[in-house]
Order: sequence, then structure tokens, then C-alpha cells
Amino acid sequence: MKANPVPLAEDAYLEKDDEISPDASADRKFITALARGFEVLRAFKPGSGALGNQELSRITHIPKATVSRLTHTLSELGYLRHLKAEGKYEPTESILALGYAVLSNMLVRQIAHGPMQELAMQHQVSVGLASRDRLSMIFVDVCNGRSLGTLRLEIGSRVPMPNTAVGRAFLAGVQEQERQFFYERFEQRLGAGKWAALKDRVEDAITQVEDRGFCYLEDEWHHGMRAVGTPLVSMDGQTVMGIMCGAPAFVVDREKLEGELGPRLAYLCRSLAPMLR
Repeated sequence: MKANPVPLAEDAYLEKDDEISPDASADRKFITALARGFEVLRAFKPGSGALGNQELSRITHIPKATVSRLTHTLSELGYLRHLKAEGKYEPTESILALGYAVLSNMLVRQIAHGPMQELAMQHQVSVGLASRDRLSMIFVDVCNGRSLGTLRLEIGSRVPMPNTAVGRAFLAGVQEQERQFFYERFEQRLGAGKWAALKDRVEDAITQVEDRGFCYLEDEWHHGMRAVGTPLVSMDGQTVMGIMCGAPAFVVDREKLEGELGPRLAYLCRSLAPMLR
């Protein structure tokens, strides 16, 4: 099941993922100014540091003059901090209040954390619970083993959907019609050639989930990384998330992931499904 990875520039992929769709902007009830304000906030990624109006304009594809008004407004509201000496902006702690309200009210996260932590500490792996964020997956909870010094995921980390274990697990959990929606977007973002090669491995992962409850991935999103992923689907099928368990190849071998950790992850998702709504 292992295949050569398709090179994929994550930053470019996520940047394209952040555009406002023409269908949304054509909606009479859609407030474009509000949407653009959120696009500016979304432009700040972990590790990106402070950004100036010109950089924000390039990332969001919003005219610089409009970005200037948006950053001024967001600064006045307390969501951005203006670093006058640098002429740039950085997010403030006030943004955390928006995300914390979601995390604190997410019942499945509260219940899943204990078993996830136990699995991470027992096997020195990373275990993450993720939800869809446009064409990416965003982690809402992460547990890392103490000795795991490389590739430590954090809450809020975003990873591409089609070439990660947690993303492929999510795709395995959604209905066929919704899956085709994502497939069309992936082809638009990546181009027909790259997507055709990548689609085969996505389909293989979906088959793995159907056959044994989890999929296995190695050396695709990050060289030297092995992971298994399982879909977490609500009882009515309306809400789908994903859980992954992974570590560098020198920490965990494939046999352990497929023979022990994958089945445990699948069992955990089945037990959590009634709590997802």
C-alpha cells in the first residue's frame, strides 16, 4: 500500500484554500466585509509571525487598501496588535476567546482526551482529534508522548486533507456526494495530473477504512512519518471528524501501527460516536 508521495507545497495549498468562493460572495445575504475580516485573521498561521498589509493582501487576495481598513478595524476591536515600528500586525490573545468557546463546549473532545492521552503516553506517539477546515483538517485536541521530540502537533495545527492519515480518514467517513465535492476542489487546487496520482492513494485509504476501520500512511505528508487514521462519525452521519495516531518511523514500526494502534483507534472512534453531534 505504500506509494511514492506527490510533492505538495503545504503553504501554497493552504493559501489557495483560503479564498472566498464566488458562490458565497454572490449571495445577497452574504456580508463580504465581514468575510474579508475573517480572511485577514485566518492569514496568520502558526510560526508566520507578524504580517504587514501588503503581505496580508497577497495571502488573502484582498486589495491592499481594503486590507488596511480591515486591519485598522480589527486593531480597534482588540483582535490585532499594531507593531508600529515594523508596520505590521499580529494576533492578540482576544482571538483565543473565540476558539475557546468552541473547544470548551465540544463534548466529544472532553471524553476523548483521556483515552487519547493514555494511548500517546503508553506508546510515545502523537494522537490527534481533527475537524474539517475547508480543504484542510484542523486539530481540536492533541496528545503527545513525552519522548516525542520531532513533529509535535498542537491544537490549532492545520494539515492538508488529501495526503494525511487524518484527512483520508475524514474522507472515508463522509457520504459519496460530499466526497466528490472535495475531489473536484482538490483537482482545481492541485491540477489534474497531480490529483489523479494522489486520488488513487486516497481511494486506497478509503478501502482500508471500509475493510478494517483505519487507514495507514507513510512518507507522504512528512518524510519519515508513519500514521494511522480513523473516521469519527456521528450516529446520524451528519458530523464527521477524524482521529490519527502517528510518530516518526524510528519511534514506531508499521506492524505496531497496523496490528495494535490502528484497531485501538477504530475501537475508540466507535465508542465515541454516540457523543458526537
